[in-house]
Amino acid sequence: MSIFKAYDIRGIYPDELDETIAQKIGRAIILFFRQKKWPIEKIVIGQDARLSSPKLFQGVVRGLLIEEPKIKIINLDQCSTPFLYWAIQNNRADGGLMITASHNPSQFNGFKICRQGAASLGGTEIQEIGEIVERLNESKENLSLIFFPSEVNIKDYFSFLLKKIDISKIKPFRVAIDCGNGMLGPEIEEIISQLPIQSKVLYAQPDGRFPHHLANPLDENTLVELKELIAQEGFDFGAAFDGDGDRIGIIDENGEVVRGDFILALLSEYYLKKFPGEKIVYEVRSSRIIPETIKINKGISILSRAGHSFIKKKMRKEEAVLGGELSGHYFYRELGFVDNALFTFLHLLEIFSQQNKPVSQIIRPFQKYFQSGEINFRVENKEKILRRIEKKYSDGEIIKVDGLTVIYSRWWFNLRPSNTENLLRLNLEADTLDLMKEKTKEIEGLISK
Repeated sequence: MSIFKAYDIRGIYPDELDETIAQKIGRAIILFFRQKKWPIEKIVIGQDARLSSPKLFQGVVRGLLIEEPKIKIINLDQCSTPFLYWAIQNNRADGGLMITASHNPSQFNGFKICRQGAASLGGTEIQEIGEIVERLNESKENLSLIFFPSEVNIKDYFSFLLKKIDISKIKPFRVAIDCGNGMLGPEIEEIISQLPIQSKVLYAQPDGRFPHHLANPLDENTLVELKELIAQEGFDFGAAFDGDGDRIGIIDENGEVVRGDFILALLSEYYLKKFPGEKIVYEVRSSRIIPETIKINKGISILSRAGHSFIKKKMRKEEAVLGGELSGHYFYRELGFVDNALFTFLHLLEIFSQQNKPVSQIIRPFQKYFQSGEINFRVENKEKILRRIEKKYSDGEIIKVDGLTVIYSRWWFNLRPSNTENLLRLNLEADTLDLMKEKTKEIEGLISK
């Protein structure tokens, strides 16, 4: 089934994903946990504000209860994904489900699945759950939904986060914030009420129709209003969040988008001062400035596949203190190896305060190289093209962590296949603009050949 992706379950409601399939997913989760011999006595469930979320919630809970009538289900109702992660850990639950389609349009919905410790399921685990779903027949059992009181108070969550930064050192920044009617709006409004900053928040009310724009900070079309607000009212910087609150995008005082890997470079400097010699995980599309920054600050850089579940697994395996993805996910060992956009926002306030200069100037040292951005190519034979390009560039340093990465002294590229479409995705970086353009055109020609 096409809804079972590399990192989560996601599809259009009700054409691809409805209450009946949600019920099968609930049953399949119990069966999969049993196969793995993982405990499944208590599970935490949250949902975003999409109009289909309550219906999928009813379906998946019925499925869980059909297979395990004694399971304790803690219902968080509407919440952000990072809060769900914290609640799983705080409740010492055996797993968790977040009903969300993240940054996708309103007709989409889906599930993010966790086991103990808020460890995300991904890759073959999601595919195995999908295979179980395909084998299941529809159940007509009509069960009463029973929930157990949550031991989680969101104020405790805020206290937990705020204790990890020094509020007294945060300067009175003027910050523009766009929550995109996603789940982080109420959390941001509560947090900023406890901070010495001035802010203007756009679209803080969760609304799963996303009436103003999609909640996707990676799409510059969704940042138009935020950029205009920064320009018109002279804010120090802007922050935008995605639909379920686990990704953040930063806009500098000039209205320029700050690349996600440059934020990881900043966080790396910050964490390696606190934890010298520690490991930091980055992904294959990231600028070369990331491993260089980690090395300069006496840390150890670890390369990972792109994708939040892969980075989390790599971090757990390596006991890494920090991880980051180009898309705006940032992961923290001190939070249990999970991503948290609100925590990242708090850290950036602290880092920007220490630097005492405009955000554009703080970022400038990382703008050393020239990037192509991600370029997508629709192709018929992904593997054949990858083999041809690997042969062409066999004199470079070849890495196969995620697709094909080839490194030369003055430029490098990563070409990776889409998990779900007939696409190849190219990211290329070079020492000069001319070299970047030349090599991008060269590889484009080889792909189209």
